[in-house]
Amino acid sequence: MKKPETRIPLCLRQATLLVATALAFPACAEEDLFFSEMPLIASVSRLPQQLSETPASVTVIDQEMIRASGMRTVEDLLRLVPGFQVTSHNQDPAIVAYHGLNYGLSSEEYGPRVQVLVDGRSQYSPLFKSGVNWNLLPVALENIERIEVIRGSNTVSYGSNAFMGVINIITMDPALTKGWMVSANHGNNGIRDEVLRWGGSVGDANLRFTARSFQDDGFQYGYYSGRWTYSPDNRQSQLFDLRADIPLTDRDELQLTGTFARDMSQYGRPGSPVNDPIRNLEQSSAAFGILWRRTLSATEETKLRYGYNDDRAQGPFRTRVNFTTNRVAPASVTFFPGVDPGGRSQQHELEFEHLLSPRKDLRFMWGLGLKSTSVQSYEQFTSTEWKSRFAYRAFGNLEYRLMDPLLFNLGGSYEHDNISGDMFDPRASVSFHVMPGHTIRLVASRAHRNPSLYEAAGHSERRDIGGTGLVDILYYAQGVKPEQIDTLELGYLAELKEYRASADVRVFSERIPNYIQILPLALPASMPDDRETSAPFGGLRMNAVNYAVFPNGRADSAVNLENVRIQGYEYQLNWRPFETTRLMYGNSLICVTADFTDISRIADDFNNGPKIIRQTRDSAPTHSQTAMLIQKLPYDVTASIMYFRASPMRWRRNDDYPIEASERIDWRLAKAFRLGPMGGELAYISQMVNEQQQGRTINRLADRVHWLSLRLNF
Repeated sequence: MKKPETRIPLCLRQATLLVATALAFPACAEEDLFFSEMPLIASVSRLPQQLSETPASVTVIDQEMIRASGMRTVEDLLRLVPGFQVTSHNQDPAIVAYHGLNYGLSSEEYGPRVQVLVDGRSQYSPLFKSGVNWNLLPVALENIERIEVIRGSNTVSYGSNAFMGVINIITMDPALTKGWMVSANHGNNGIRDEVLRWGGSVGDANLRFTARSFQDDGFQYGYYSGRWTYSPDNRQSQLFDLRADIPLTDRDELQLTGTFARDMSQYGRPGSPVNDPIRNLEQSSAAFGILWRRTLSATEETKLRYGYNDDRAQGPFRTRVNFTTNRVAPASVTFFPGVDPGGRSQQHELEFEHLLSPRKDLRFMWGLGLKSTSVQSYEQFTSTEWKSRFAYRAFGNLEYRLMDPLLFNLGGSYEHDNISGDMFDPRASVSFHVMPGHTIRLVASRAHRNPSLYEAAGHSERRDIGGTGLVDILYYAQGVKPEQIDTLELGYLAELKEYRASADVRVFSERIPNYIQILPLALPASMPDDRETSAPFGGLRMNAVNYAVFPNGRADSAVNLENVRIQGYEYQLNWRPFETTRLMYGNSLICVTADFTDISRIADDFNNGPKIIRQTRDSAPTHSQTAMLIQKLPYDVTASIMYFRASPMRWRRNDDYPIEASERIDWRLAKAFRLGPMGGELAYISQMVNEQQQGRTINRLADRVHWLSLRLNF
């Protein structure tokens, strides 16, 4: 049966083509530009640009790479990007970090410094401490057209959370996904994935509906009580995704999206029914988005976007707290407080964007944004009250071509947050085409990151309610300012068309003079910690540097006390020596240095300072490599192999030993076929074939996994 013809009005297709062409090539008309393998990038300045003219380094993961990798999750795909580190997959949401800088504490388990977008919609959640919960990412790999990864700050275009970079996930136009698609992965370690997708038309509207089920058993081994044993680590998740693209007039188009993601993960330690019992954590995220795009002319366009997110989590359990206190009289105290790491958050976001090109040598975009967030979480605030914040921002990017080989990009963003105050983030870039196919880029920028509501106003405690009334304070906010990062970047891009190859090199220096760390600080008299006042030295905590004592105890708090500098280089090479062969290689060298701006403020009698500095310095591997080979063989067979290598690093502060140097090899073998009107592919994938992989800690191991994958289109 022949598939129905895509119904897109001719005038709308012509207008879209004119805008894309005019905005992307206002001053270039060379025919070979249209046949270049280099893609257009819209994620950096929000102006469609050639890769050689963007004011940042970008890695593009396209459909061919996504399918050939055999990866089951978006976060695993990011291993292909130079400078990125990703925790191995289990029930914990992945930590995705660029150039390290992860606390390794529960306060930053969701990674708040790299902005993640799905079709322009931010995936940052107030409930998950202004980070991304990758277990609830509302996109199926089968729907992704490409992923544009900006390596470096871009708060100019995307606000506070684009502090270290941006991951922009762009899904396929529903007009290109007509018909049915079903796919399944079944393998060892409980791997059971199923995807069902339907695409069709209702009138002039193009629709795409996707349902996905995802399941596995996570890490196979854990080291507890002096021995390796099976540890519950299973995860089950579901996703429902609907997108509708509706042409309203010859100039107007409406895009509607609605998603619901749910995740159920098992936590706990075997043999620890009191302190860390086996339990389930249920999380969900519902989102709705609407985008109105209007084409005013061949060189002008406006967009208006509204987004709403509702995130929820629940997983109550009881734990044990015991200590000896001197608060009233020396006594041993044991109580069993209830804990629920869940809660609820709501977020409304409205954004306007205007693109125009008044002259052939000048393009400009500007925009306005509003964001309102609310969070309710007893675990984060020791209260059932809603905590709210409001922010607005204005931003713009200008591209000016002084002469054919010389291009300037200037951008700026002003943001006001009712908790953190005002922030201004500028960026300046110059790209010089030294000769055809060779470009040098110099970028200078400043960016800020707003602390999360938890960092700025959190209060977490364990209280003996109905008993002694004694309290163990875990976190108590005492004032924190936005982080700042100053970046200098020198880039080189070579497009060697005669060799079907390209090279992208980035040399960088990044400085964060007020990096936010979670550190133990002295508590005020109005908030004493009964557990901490039972410490040595006469019941007082003592600072190991200046021997200051803290009569009210201490608690963790977010504070700007670390000066961090990150320097190094990274490069990526792409080569297609034959039409059937594709090679990619990435390499990075990262050197992180850090020191305290005022170590005397740390309330710690165990000289914790060096351990904190060590964790920051080791938060990124010094050397890392990634490689991928895709080879098309006769009879519609495709083979691919991936290689990942990284030197030792630390995900968590409290580990005595870093994660060991690792090497990982994955491979995939696939056969495409047709059965009448139905097309499909059968593949075998194997990951970690060479050795076990450590997780966030050295006492958790993931072993080899392999599965069969079947995909049918009809």
